[in-house]
Formats: sequence, structure tokens, C-alpha cells
Amino acid sequence: MKTDFTRQEAQDYLSAMRVDNDLVRLVDPIARNVLTDDGGPRENEICHSVWGHCDRCENCTSLRALRSGERAYKLETLNENTYWVCSRFLRIDGQPFVAELVCDVTNRLIMDSNQRDQIGRLINSYNQMLITDSLTGVYNRRFLDEHFIPSLKCCHEDSISVNLAFIDMDGFKVINDRYGHRAGDRLLRDVAGFWKLHFNSRERGKERLVIRYGGDEILVIACGIPLEKFSEEIRHYDGEMRKICYLSDKIQFTFDFTFGITSSEAFPPDWTWDGLIEAADRKMYQRKGAKLPEAAPGGSEDRTNGQE
Repeated sequence: MKTDFTRQEAQDYLSAMRVDNDLVRLVDPIARNVLTDDGGPRENEICHSVWGHCDRCENCTSLRALRSGERAYKLETLNENTYWVCSRFLRIDGQPFVAELVCDVTNRLIMDSNQRDQIGRLINSYNQMLITDSLTGVYNRRFLDEHFIPSLKCCHEDSISVNLAFIDMDGFKVINDRYGHRAGDRLLRDVAGFWKLHFNSRERGKERLVIRYGGDEILVIACGIPLEKFSEEIRHYDGEMRKICYLSDKIQFTFDFTFGITSSEAFPPDWTWDGLIEAADRKMYQRKGAKLPEAAPGGSEDRTNGQE
């Protein structure tokens, strides 16, 4: 697949694609802007507004194409019409962009009437799977990278605070070694599920999210509230959680985790996500280092009554 174009080649390509497609446009999916055919800015035209969305599409194929350097596809619906969308990565004079090719397939997509609902459910299920961690049921790293982080541009523009708690399990490897990986999986499900009960909203500007960042690391995010209130909530729920994992009738063990909290309030106006995550991670390790040495799970507080 050709990816490198001069400005004239890009204009010629997009013009040719308009012959067979209903909508062809060049976009910058990071800024969410629609561009001119030579990559120049086009004022006040947001890419997702064409679909009637006030925010970024939940599964943005253009952002995926930009990150992968390839193509990405999806079916999109609007006003009872169905559209086939192809997002194609390309570089114009060395600068990365995405070409969106949209074709109305409402009357050309052949399927039985009863299959339309089935395919719709399948697509919705698949889209949800892409952004959800299969083990814990909370959002995954792909959601963080492709949806939440790009949306931070709006937080900058509207001066919306972003608060972050970086949670890391204590002695997670010891738990896996002693009780097996099934115990570690159960523990992660329990902890992620607990935080999701209290942080689970996609309301614009007031998001409350739980994300499995990787391994035994979990992020809790809340937007649009003061850092003091967020810190109070994290500490309240940390104290409220009953930290016993019930692996079976015979095996139950205590656990704990360490968290580090930060907020965009503590940063200059040009703060970045990397700065937030690094600060929260650093504070988490400072708290972990300040903890007294703990007995490995299975010590005096372990509630194991026998072997499974």
C-alpha cells in the first residue's frame, strides 16, 4: 500500500476516490480536525460531528489507522442509513494524516432482514471488546491510548481538571507464586470491580473511569472535580474495601495495594498526560517504599484453612 505522497499526489488521490465514495476527506484524528486536501487546516470542522457525535467516536478507525500506519474499517449508522468507512494512513511530504473514505451501503449491503439486528449486536459487542479488558471488565490500555488521552485536548481547552490515582497491588507476585495465577486473576477482578462500582461514568467533562493499565496496575480517573475531593474519595473507598480475596471455601487471603494520587491542578496549564502518569507513579512508589515490611500472604493474617 502506497503511504508516501507529495501534496499534488495526495490531491489527485483524494479527487479520484471521490468518484466511487460518498464522502472523502483528510483528517487529523489527534486534533479531530478535518483538513483541506493538501493537509492545511479547515476551521471549525470536527471530524466526528458528521456522525452526529458530540465527542470522539468510541472506536475511531482513523486514530487506529494513524497509530498502526495501515488501514482500519468499520460500519457506521446514521439516520437509519449504513455506511462503510475505510480509514487509510498516508504521509504528505513526510507529515502523517488519515484519509477517510465513506460509502453509503444502505441499499447495497445484502443480508437477510433478520441478520441486520444480529450484525448490529455483533458489531456493538466487538466494539466493546476492543476497549474492555477481558479479565477485569474495566477499560483497557487501547481505550486509554485511543480514546481518553486524545480527549484531553478538550480538558485543556475548557480548563477541566483531570485527577488520577495509580494503584499497584502489594506482593502480587508472591500471591501468584503461593496460590497460582488463578488467585492473581481473581484478585484483579475483585479490585477492579470494586473501583468500577464507584468510578463508572462517561459524562463529558465529568468522566469517572477505571482502566487496567498493565499487569497488576490499575488507574482510577475522575475529571471535573477538585483534587481535594478526589483524594478524599480514594482514601474513603480504600478504607471501605474489605481486603480479603475468597479464592475458594478453603482458601481466603488478605491483600493490600498502594496508590499514588496526582492532578492537573498541580501542573502548569500546558500539562501533559505523560507528566500526570509519571507523577502518580512516582508518588505510588514513594508510598510503597514508606510502608513497613509486610509478611508475605499466608502469614499471621492469612485466612487459608487448607489446600484446595
